[in-house]
Amino acid sequence: MDELYIHLRIREVIAETQDAFTYRLETIDGRPLAYQAGQFITFLIYLHGTEYRRSYSFSSAPGIDPYPSVTIREKQNGEISRHILHYWKAGDQVTALLPSGRFTLPGHTSSPRDIFLLGAGSGITPLFSLLKDILHNEPGAHIKLIYSNTSEERTIFHKHLQELAKQFPQQLHIILLFSNDSEHMVRRLSNLSLEPLVQQQLRYRAADAQFFVCGPPEYMRMILLTLTYMGFEEEQLHKENFVVNTAPQLARIGTPEDSSMKNVELHLRGGVHKLSIPGNHNILGEALAQGIAIPYSCKGGVCGSCTARCTKGEVWMALNEVLTDKEIEQGFVLTCTGYAVSAAVVIEI
Repeated sequence: MDELYIHLRIREVIAETQDAFTYRLETIDGRPLAYQAGQFITFLIYLHGTEYRRSYSFSSAPGIDPYPSVTIREKQNGEISRHILHYWKAGDQVTALLPSGRFTLPGHTSSPRDIFLLGAGSGITPLFSLLKDILHNEPGAHIKLIYSNTSEERTIFHKHLQELAKQFPQQLHIILLFSNDSEHMVRRLSNLSLEPLVQQQLRYRAADAQFFVCGPPEYMRMILLTLTYMGFEEEQLHKENFVVNTAPQLARIGTPEDSSMKNVELHLRGGVHKLSIPGNHNILGEALAQGIAIPYSCKGGVCGSCTARCTKGEVWMALNEVLTDKEIEQGFVLTCTGYAVSAAVVIEI
């Protein structure tokens, strides 16, 4: 297969809760898998004669856990997650894209700072990866994990988190919120409870704090709006989207009216592909139609798997749920929702 893809073997399957399992992986050729804490991997799953692509976050941390691992919860009405949980077993081989994702710590520092990890449900997965990385590699950071679930029984990594809290008592503070808990006043995170909670937990300069948020869209929206209102800058706020269906939104936005042909030059893995693409066709779709395998997962402007850099010309994105304004200024684009505007465009992937 193309070097875009990797082959992995499942070493072990570990039950975390009744409906969530961790899959420890190893490469078939025995070489280490290069990834960063907080990233995800996209699996190619063939079911009923159709290829599906599903992205799952690493719950492991490189250099700390012996094997890369993903943790998957069965999604309600989710045929693919149900298939994985029911049929993937130790010894099976799976195919995936190379790890990707921008939900990562922008470097470690020796200066003390606050790091807030806010997750709901299976949103803990990339946060658990980040948590271990920060605890072991940035001893000056004080971490606040605010984790929302319906109950303790459905709390993924509950036992592991308690063990980390005991191992790193000076660095880690965990706040567990259970929506079915009648004994505590705060059971759900809201803008009214989040603002005083953050102010109470801040130890160092607010301008140095970092926030990582992962959970359902409305949960992340509430948190990011609250933190922005509190004065935190965009560079301090990081979100990891669950892949959601943006097709209706893209349909409302529509495509550019300009159908004139654009010369698009793709620089991909040391090679150059010159394409002629109508201005009202997205770059990813046209590249795939012309037999050029470039990375993608959601095709909806959400996951960031197709992120590339435009080094010449202009690209318009119909939808972008992952790139920051600063990254867009640096030329980063999503090829899945990106359309060539200029007559000549150069894209580096």
